Amino acid sequence: MLDNLPVGIYIAGTSPIHELRARTKLLLLCWFALIFFAANHNDFHFGVYLLSFGLLALAILVGRVPFGYIWRRMRLLLVLLALGIPFTLMFTPGDTWHTFGPWDVLGFSVGPIVVTYDGIWFVISLGAIFLLLFLGSMILTMTTSPVALAEGIVVLLRPLRRFRVPADEFGLMTLVALRFIPVLVEETEQLIKAQVSRGANFTTGSAGARIRGASSLLVPMLQGALRRAEDLSMAIEARGYGVTGEATLLHEGRLRLLDWLALILIPAASVLVLFLF
Repeated sequence: MLDNLPVGIYIAGTSPIHELRARTKLLLLCWFALIFFAANHNDFHFGVYLLSFGLLALAILVGRVPFGYIWRRMRLLLVLLALGIPFTLMFTPGDTWHTFGPWDVLGFSVGPIVVTYDGIWFVISLGAIFLLLFLGSMILTMTTSPVALAEGIVVLLRPLRRFRVPADEFGLMTLVALRFIPVLVEETEQLIKAQVSRGANFTTGSAGARIRGASSLLVPMLQGALRRAEDLSMAIEARGYGVTGEATLLHEGRLRLLDWLALILIPAASVLVLFLF
């Protein structure tokens, strides 16, 4: 039941995508967000989006990430985007592309519906941005261990310490959140199986019955999360967290040749495509 949750759980591997430093992948994801923002202001220019899709598809192939795994977590987002497309096309002003209607429906006049060029580009660009950034985030979490990802965030935030930004604490918070996702999902699945064995039904019946069935999971889920949080806080305190001045890093060493190539070539290619296409 919970196999379709849009969370990316780390898949161990030795591919070049796995070998990239976590901060390299974080910087590239931030770069994609910036270049998408710039590309959105160039109407009907698809070069940046096509290049980004090609790079992400290559990362999936090289990283050997199962396509079915990604599809199960993206299809809900696709459904939500599809539901919003008609309303976006109808209510976005601009130069008219085509007028549909009016129609006579049960004696009532419906329409006309005016579809504009701005509405079409808004749907294409915003849909591409959401899908590509979501896909990039999935690849990031599936090819980067939680510890390495937390260390990458700490390294990137360390220059902000002079402004009293708690970089190490933020990295620890990220690590705990990433570690707890698969644990809480597994515990929830066990609770669902236990409730089903007692006659509960979460997939059929009216909406009210499903809500009442799901509410029976809330209390044990909350108790389990609080219990694990208490155990974790005691374990961290017992290990002397916060006594030393700065935590050492296990994964995030110096950037290697592959990291520098990715940080130089991908932004350069995307800027070139932005201005040429």
